[in-house]
Amino acid sequence: MAKEIEIIYEEEYVLNSRGMKLLATKWIPANENPKALVFMCHGYAMECSITMNSTARRLVKGGYAVYGIDYEGHGKSDGLAGLVMNFDDVIDDCFTHFSKICG
Repeated sequence: MAKEIEIIYEEEYVLNSRGMKLLATKWIPANENPKALVFMCHGYAMECSITMNSTARRLVKGGYAVYGIDYEGHGKSDGLAGLVMNFDDVIDDCFTHFSKICG
């Protein structure tokens, strides 16, 4: 019988370069080192804590650690709902956050 992998889910807020609080999420295996890190980005008018949960949990059960971040104006992050003034800012926010995790 296969061993059931326990999943740890955590949320935190990180500040982007414009001073906005963005929700950062992670799903990680509780008692083993992950095979690799998976960084998930949601679509427009979506968010990561609910809409990515089932996919993230499946990946963790496969041995991976999964990370996500709500863009400005999305989910539980600061900003006017659905408004992204500059898509380059979203790319920068994701790159900065995911790079810190890799470090």
